[in-house]
Order: sequence, then C-alpha cells, then structure tokens
Amino acid sequence: MLRNLARPALRATQRRCASTTAASEIPLANLELRWKTLSTQEQTSLAKHLEQVQAGDWTKMTLEQKKAAYWVAFGPHGARTPLTGPNHTLKVAAGTLSVVGVSTALFFWIRANGSERPSTTTKEWQEASNEYARANKINPITGVASETYKGDGYVSLSKN
Repeated sequence: MLRNLARPALRATQRRCASTTAASEIPLANLELRWKTLSTQEQTSLAKHLEQVQAGDWTKMTLEQKKAAYWVAFGPHGARTPLTGPNHTLKVAAGTLSVVGVSTALFFWIRANGSERPSTTTKEWQEASNEYARANKINPITGVASETYKGDGYVSLSKN
C-alpha cells in the first residue's frame, strides 16, 4: 500500500527530471543562428544545462559546449541586444545635417526679410551709453567711469 502511494510521486519526479534534461537534446551547433527560434523554455533549460556542465571539469567540455556557453553568457541577445542597427550613424549624420541646413536657411531668410536694426545698436546710442555711465559713475573702479579707463566702453561698432 505504501508502495502504491509512492509511485505517483516517483513518476512526477521522473517527469520533472526528464524536462530538465531536455536541454541535452538540443543540438549546440550553430546556436548563434538558432537562438531566436528557440522558445523561452528551451533557452532557459539550455542555459541551466550549460551551467551544470560548466560546474564540472572544463577540460571535459566539448568545443561546441564551450562556444554555446560563451554565446549564452555574452551573446548579443536579451539585455545585450544592440540598440542601433546598421547604417545608424549615417542616418544620424543625415538627420543632423538636414536640421542644421534648415535652421541656417531659416536664419538667413529671417535676416534678409527682417525689419531695421534696433536703435540700441547704432554707434550714437552706444556713445550716449558711455556718457550716461560716466555721468552716473557706473562701475567707477574698472569701468567707463574710472579715471584710468582707456577702452571703447559700450561702443562695439566702428560703423553705423
């Protein structure tokens, strides 16, 4: 009677062990090409199987097992999938150049069709700003209002 109760548990354990050893049935040749076609369960069981093999003596591992272990550990899949594809640099460069070109064209179009320059950019206005700074003693130590000042002050244009 006790034997009859233990048999279903033994069968369930055997089924679980058989499912974990299914990774050894997956061929390791060209794993890089077939990795995406494997189901998640097959990928996981293969990775666990390779971990168990690696826990043993590495000199007894075949070359295919070593290649597969390296691919599973360091291959470009999962979190290590590249974010950029082929010709990504070319696309970024073309996009950047087009945005810079459009903005340059817009800048020159606005400059060509814009109104007159502001009155504060004329030479007379800037000279008047110098006289105002001297009269009100703005920055009397090193600025226009100082006694030893020899610069142009607020005048930044030589022509109007």
